[in-house]
Amino acid sequence: MKTIVRYPPLRIAATLLCIVMAVSMNRLDILGALLVWGQLYLIMTNVPLRSFWGRARLIVPFVLFSFLFFPLYESGTGIALGNGLTLSAAGAEKAAVYAARLLFTVQALTVCFHELPLPSFFQALLRLKVPGIFIELILFTLRFTLVIRDEAFRMMQARRSRGLRLRAYFNYRQTLELARLLGLLLQRSLQRSERIYWGMMSRGYRGVPAQSPLPAYRSADGALAALATVPVALLFLADKLWKEIG
Repeated sequence: MKTIVRYPPLRIAATLLCIVMAVSMNRLDILGALLVWGQLYLIMTNVPLRSFWGRARLIVPFVLFSFLFFPLYESGTGIALGNGLTLSAAGAEKAAVYAARLLFTVQALTVCFHELPLPSFFQALLRLKVPGIFIELILFTLRFTLVIRDEAFRMMQARRSRGLRLRAYFNYRQTLELARLLGLLLQRSLQRSERIYWGMMSRGYRGVPAQSPLPAYRSADGALAALATVPVALLFLADKLWKEIG
């Protein structure tokens, strides 16, 4: 039996609440318990681990950078490297805290988007009273990113057929030519967006996203949302109380 919330607005709200509480935690041991709970919840909701690892690998560069930057940036006791450089223990702990927060965020978002189509996601945002203009901007960005990429590819192919040769090192003429192509691409994108806008206005579009039905709210969804958020809330309270006592 899957323990995932089926009602999209409630699932998104519970996920955002968990993320907000998680990024407010500072104790590394409590964050470790949070990661254990996040992984356990992934198993409980029957989310394939490959879905999680497929997203987790995107944060690996940020995690590595934090472990390289904070131990050198933070002051305090640590391992002396010579030439005035020291690997700070406080910096390593701070990097671990940031990495744990980021990893739990990926866990929560993996559960949130599991078997949640993008149309349902945007309709859920409308139910949560997100301004329609933001949703429309995201939709148009997703829809026309590939169009702009194809247009840029055709422009590059046309310039290569006229003698453009890209070199690996810096070249003033090459940089100038690429800047011109970028400006031309932006101009064509603006012209295309105006044609699309007036075409949509002529078909009745007035800037309000269309409403479509969502899965019905079930009484079990509230209990499942509590199951996801209550452990995180308890860890959040423990983190804050520990800070007050300390």
